[in-house]
Amino acid sequence: MKKITWHTIRNLVISVIIFFTPSLTTAQSGIITFSGINSQTLEPLALDSIQIYNKTQNQATTLTGATSFDLAYFTSISIRQSAVIADFHLSENYPNSFQNHTRFNVFLTGRQEVTFTLYNILGRRVLEKTITLHSGGHTFTLQGGSLATGLYFLSARLGNEIRTIKILKTGVYTAGDLGLEYAGAGAMLPGNLQKSRLNPGDAYKFTGFSTGYPRCTLDNQTPAGGENFQFAFIPYSAVLPERWRGFNLLGKFTVEWNNEGYVEDDFIMIADLGFNFVRLPIDYRTYCEPGDWYTFNAAGLDDIDNAVLWGQEYGIHVCINLHRAPGYCVNPPSTPLPASENKSLWSDEEVQQVFADHWAMFAERYKNVPREALSFNLVNEPADITGEQYYNAMKPAIDAIRAISPERLIIIDGLNWANDPAPEFYADGIVQSPHFYQPFNITHYKAEWVDGSDSWPEPTWPVHLVPNTLYGYSKSSYQSPFILKANLAAGTTVSIHVYQVSTRFDMDIRADKTKIFTKSFIPGPGEGEWEQVIYSEEWKIYQNIYNKTYSAQVATDAQEISIRGTTGDWMTFTEIRITPPPGSGEDELVIIPAIKDWGIKQAGYYIQTANGSLQAVNPPVGAEALFAPDGYVTKWQAVDAQGIPVFVGEWGVYRFTPHDVTLAFMEDRLKAMQAAGLGWALWNFRGSFGILDSDREDVDYINYNGHQLDADMLDLLQQY
Repeated sequence: MKKITWHTIRNLVISVIIFFTPSLTTAQSGIITFSGINSQTLEPLALDSIQIYNKTQNQATTLTGATSFDLAYFTSISIRQSAVIADFHLSENYPNSFQNHTRFNVFLTGRQEVTFTLYNILGRRVLEKTITLHSGGHTFTLQGGSLATGLYFLSARLGNEIRTIKILKTGVYTAGDLGLEYAGAGAMLPGNLQKSRLNPGDAYKFTGFSTGYPRCTLDNQTPAGGENFQFAFIPYSAVLPERWRGFNLLGKFTVEWNNEGYVEDDFIMIADLGFNFVRLPIDYRTYCEPGDWYTFNAAGLDDIDNAVLWGQEYGIHVCINLHRAPGYCVNPPSTPLPASENKSLWSDEEVQQVFADHWAMFAERYKNVPREALSFNLVNEPADITGEQYYNAMKPAIDAIRAISPERLIIIDGLNWANDPAPEFYADGIVQSPHFYQPFNITHYKAEWVDGSDSWPEPTWPVHLVPNTLYGYSKSSYQSPFILKANLAAGTTVSIHVYQVSTRFDMDIRADKTKIFTKSFIPGPGEGEWEQVIYSEEWKIYQNIYNKTYSAQVATDAQEISIRGTTGDWMTFTEIRITPPPGSGEDELVIIPAIKDWGIKQAGYYIQTANGSLQAVNPPVGAEALFAPDGYVTKWQAVDAQGIPVFVGEWGVYRFTPHDVTLAFMEDRLKAMQAAGLGWALWNFRGSFGILDSDREDVDYINYNGHQLDADMLDLLQQY
């Protein structure tokens, strides 16, 4: 049988239908009508459906495809047999929702074979039964106490005709077999249902639904007939309930090595320490059957359920994030994915639907959890895609969530590894989330998963906002000299530590206008002054690692040092050192470049303070933000100013960065985030970035509930 997915079922006519008498001529005065408008623009809106609840008599029904309702009648259950069966029909189930069992009717025009199939929200078949029935109405009972809480779809198939209804299972799991039992003939057609007259003056609650808007409710209405009830729909808003401050918890981060689930003690400690937020980066494989992203694993979902419950119990907002989503992860898997799942979320519509189905499952599973307690962060750190690709991939999931849980707060990470805003989402009432890991040589120093980070110079803070690359004539659009304006006494030594050279690079160092050093770097095969031979097959050139220092001395007093590339391609460096002459009493200046982006020109600098920080005189046009100490925050403040909330979903410093540098860096970041009004989630709580059990060798830990607590880092976080 062809797999039926949520997308397929959603496009079937599955809404709960209200059947009332076709002729309203005897009760025209009791008819009320409904309409909808956008509360901000006042434009009229189409109503998808209307829930009508008579509070006085505790009866409820739903209008679909209609905007008028006769107050004089409400459908009720009857066992009277219809005289005429005109066509194949499947009734709504009753009760809906149900805990243990529910009933429904099917109507046939002749003796025929009918197949009943029950699907879960992902379109996976959980029950099927085929039976031959004679003409007329028939009643069936679904024994479903053993079903998991959630939305299901029941279809009746007669030849090529299919009728489908949706069924909501609530309550706890109860033991027993899942089954469909025949309860006998004699059910009546909806068109011939008996009517029960309602009393004038009954109190009603009306709830309207319109695609693209949260539901709108009109409560405690007492219609007499003739009124028009207008739903004023408020466009989606992404207002955050409070300023979140907290941590990422990694209990289901990856199926290979971190899938132990969440720990209640973490929630107790986080609340005890004064924080109010946790983000759960999750690998979808931790809650799916192995190699089958269509089938969910109950035990895996139970782990997430626990976190959501503990969040509510201890007053901590929980944010679910798919760190490894169907079709995408910023990290390669430790074990190969099966061919059926080795596909792209950004280009494959089938995968996008699977992704949406997963979020629909979470939306249904947690639809009764308050907005203030739970949010959804769709996917972690999208990279190498356009904003349009990102939006197109996320839109089915956004629609699926809002169809089930319209007010749920949705968060999207920024583009380019969560570094840049995604304007394509601005009109959708969605929170934007940057990750603040720049400068990378501070936050990921010696990180085992970052190639070459073990050879980076030991970080300092504040960093020098200097690009690490000089360009030659062949990259003339980027070519510019490094210039330092300072009072340099005769005998000052200028050194540069050259790291990598591409093809050929000619460099000179000048004191004022006088050349004091020239050098041609020509990497090639075999042995040389380089440390490692690297041959680029793509470009058919050598790009060798030199990892070597070159020095020159200033002969006379000078006001400026410049280092420039002339002939050649490009060269990277890891350090520029200005060493005063012996006996001068002046401090040595060590400049470690912090900007590693390609194509950023060098700038002119002067020493700003006694601690050796540099001020750029003329930052390259288009790269000003890179040279501004808080430039990383400025672009997100501009997003927030447009009414788009911003929340920093990840930031932190890996354990090998010296502790004093880590704390100085974190304090500046915390001050900037607080000034901008941005909440944050540190990566992580327990572990190599966190305040507990980080394994830093230069920290005097204290014992806290059996854990090694970095008290200095905790004190810093609590201040901001």
